[in-house]
Amino acid sequence: MKIEILGCSGSVAIGFNTTSILINGDTLIDAGSAASVLPESAVRGIRHILLTHSHIDHIKELPFILDVMYSNHVQGVTIWGSKQTMDVLKAHVFNGLIWPEMEELKVDESVFRFACVPVGEFEIGRLKVTAVELEHIPGSVAYVVCEGDRCVIFSGDTGYTQALFDLAASYGERLRAFFIEASFPNRMHDIARITHHLTPAMIGEGIRTFLNNSPQLIAYHIKPKYLQEVLAELPARVSAIKGGEVFNL
Repeated sequence: MKIEILGCSGSVAIGFNTTSILINGDTLIDAGSAASVLPESAVRGIRHILLTHSHIDHIKELPFILDVMYSNHVQGVTIWGSKQTMDVLKAHVFNGLIWPEMEELKVDESVFRFACVPVGEFEIGRLKVTAVELEHIPGSVAYVVCEGDRCVIFSGDTGYTQALFDLAASYGERLRAFFIEASFPNRMHDIARITHHLTPAMIGEGIRTFLNNSPQLIAYHIKPKYLQEVLAELPARVSAIKGGEVFNL
């Protein structure tokens, strides 16, 4: 499984791109920056876009990605998300005011379609995916993505829930990497709690269930303003990404 970090920042700043993580060249986790990072030929290769939720830093380049598909007559693209996320996109983005309506462009489902993630595991190409409900905004999900016996978890944005960490631990040696958000430093615990985000201390509490043979634990979605503080406070077992990294798992 090849994982390319196109962007993973919790905010927009010079040198930082918001969340878009490309798997095997054709599956995108969130659409925060792919259109401005990838060459057009690579954008045309995307067939599945898995949205964790509808906040703008996770969807802001979705219209531009779809514009590439539409203008190049690319077919068979699916945008996945919870029903709440799909409803928000249709009502507040693809509504004829922020961006053209799909019906207005006469786009049929052979070009691209919006699909609600099903309950339980579903297949997209060679990957098996499971969406896991989270506490952030209504409709927020994490994704467990597996290829063969290798699995990776992408937390999306989430408040503290031990269940997510316990789920990750339950995969044992099958779990090769756990990408976990770390938006705020520890001194901003109250803000993190109110906005349903994580701090390094919260991550430390969550990963206590992992055994010594734990997977790669990788912090992302760090807000640039607090980057150095968060990096200094992360548990020793947790690394961090800033964008541009490539993993072969």
